[in-house]
Amino acid sequence: MTARARRLRDLLVRTAAGALSALCVAGLLAGDVTWRVDTWLYDALILHREQPVDERIVIVAIDEHSLSALGRWPWPRGLHADLLERLRQAGARGVVLNAVFAEPARDDAAGDARLAAALAAGGDVVLPVIAEPSEPGGLPIEVLPMPALTAAAAGLGHVDADIDRDGVARQTGLMAGLGDPHWPALALALLRTPAGAGTPLDGDARLPGLTAPAHVQASPYQWTRDHRVLIPYARRGAFPRLSYADVLAGEFDPDALRGRWVLVGTTAAGIDHGLLTPRSREGRSLSSIEYHANLLNALARGETISALPAPRQWALSILLVLLPLFSPRDLPPRRRGWLIAATAAATLLATVLLLHFAHIWFPPTPTLAVLAAGALAWTLWRLRRSQQLAHSDALTLLANRRLFDLALEREVRAARRSRQPLSLLIVDVDNFKHYNDRYGHRAGDGVLRRVAIAIGAQARRPRDLAARYGGDEMTAILPDTDAAAALEIAEAMVRDVRALRIPHEESGIAPWVTLTIGVATFSPERDRNDTDLLERADAALYEAKREGRDRARGASGAAAG
Repeated sequence: MTARARRLRDLLVRTAAGALSALCVAGLLAGDVTWRVDTWLYDALILHREQPVDERIVIVAIDEHSLSALGRWPWPRGLHADLLERLRQAGARGVVLNAVFAEPARDDAAGDARLAAALAAGGDVVLPVIAEPSEPGGLPIEVLPMPALTAAAAGLGHVDADIDRDGVARQTGLMAGLGDPHWPALALALLRTPAGAGTPLDGDARLPGLTAPAHVQASPYQWTRDHRVLIPYARRGAFPRLSYADVLAGEFDPDALRGRWVLVGTTAAGIDHGLLTPRSREGRSLSSIEYHANLLNALARGETISALPAPRQWALSILLVLLPLFSPRDLPPRRRGWLIAATAAATLLATVLLLHFAHIWFPPTPTLAVLAAGALAWTLWRLRRSQQLAHSDALTLLANRRLFDLALEREVRAARRSRQPLSLLIVDVDNFKHYNDRYGHRAGDGVLRRVAIAIGAQARRPRDLAARYGGDEMTAILPDTDAAAALEIAEAMVRDVRALRIPHEESGIAPWVTLTIGVATFSPERDRNDTDLLERADAALYEAKREGRDRARGASGAAAG
């Protein structure tokens, strides 16, 4: 094979390997096949990542102590009005009151009025919007605070937590709603009030997160999300916490609330069932108000995590799996293996660096899986190639003497079991020494290669084996072949080499290169082992030479030319 042909073959192999690798990556990404592994890796990275917290965030907890002091939940709305007044007097910067007041209180119109007045006086108080079925099993509807409270509040925000298929709350939509995403998340709604001045989302700043495709039209009864972000959770207990009852009673340091964002919500286990997060392995689930505190912290610090958009993820994943294919063609096998390993390490490193410094999540498993599969396929190919080289002749690319001996012994045993004939050909290039003396050894090597191709073209069945026996002698093992058929194959080899018209002025037989072939057939009843077959084929070759060469002769004495 010429150097140009080898380069073309290498290019075709690399192109095919690259196309297959790209298709595999695309299939894994499109089918989300590696989601569980990627999720496990994301959780592990988040768990070992220390998330700083904004000191301006304080939780006022409706906890067990508050329930014991103030009675069963829900409490009169006048209590919430009193709390908001306390927070206003303490100089709270903004307040999230995560409680639903969808309907007027029974027999407490004054409490509703007081709460509306407190909301208006507070200035920067945000209330929640929830989605729930209008009836058991019915379609969802958006539940807003009663109109008087809606008008008095500084803003409304949804409290939806996007739960993944394994039950863990890793992400949310900064915008969400029925039919179209028109409600900001509760934390985002707070930052959109004057209380959010000076934060990364102040003014008309672009929202972070993965945006929904513009062409997707959602049902008016379907909850939709946009600007999806992953939440970098802080460790448990990272946010300062005050008890609702203590704040209401004035038993707190006013400096603890001055200039702070205050999130008021339930943490008592009997009311709030909590959410599972990547940090839940550290202890129990996270309360809903802590969930909103973590989202507020990430938004205020500009550290929400966005998944890499699908086109960029596909492009980066495919580029990484193609990197090893760009290596030089003559790169040693060990270094090529190191290159694949280095690409896998670079993929993991890119995931870690993007997450920790750019707040971008790049799932690496599709790339790693294809790289691993490619490495395994390449290793298996190398092993097979090594075996082939160990059992092949470097010059003619036929089987070598070692493989010939093993194959002949194996086929004799098989013939003895199956009671089927086995034929052997011994091929000699006539007066090959004279050819080397006349044309040189390099030309002689070329002749052997061309003769080998001719022999291999006739011994082409799956179990046939053409081999270089030694020097200018070659052989062919032909299982399930009787003497007559073997002689026909030998005659075809003689004719094919004669038809090549390779000049041989010192032949003494013909003006071109010719072959002489001895043929023998194994008989299970007569022959004891492969040595008998070899001896009879060699004897047939000797008889053919004695009769004038350029012919094939069977061990029975029949000759053909």
